Amino acid sequence: MSKLDKANEKLKLADFLLCRANAEDYLPAILNHILKAANLAVAEHFDLDSHSKVSPMLIQKQLEKSSSEQEKEFSAYFLELWKMSTRRHVNKLDIEKAHKRVKAFINWVRLEKQKQI
Repeated sequence: MSKLDKANEKLKLADFLLCRANAEDYLPAILNHILKAANLAVAEHFDLDSHSKVSPMLIQKQLEKSSSEQEKEFSAYFLELWKMSTRRHVNKLDIEKAHKRVKAFINWVRLEKQKQI
């Protein structure tokens, strides 16, 4: 299973929990799945091996340097996602936005990988 497939699985788990009536009880777990999906997408994008640790600041700077608008947009959001994971309380709306942005980035990475083939 590729990193992007694993990232999509993480997003499916997050989506499942978001759709539950008591989703508020699962917000930390949902955010954790979304963050893992983002890390997997970044690792795939930069061809990092599965044992590499993702440094949010270094990845953000690398994304920021890019000529691609999608990477530049995601660069600021990637760092914000990591900051969000350290907060005591994150609201459901922020987590839903995070889910959408990470999903869009995963889809973009998949398209970029297909172009290289």
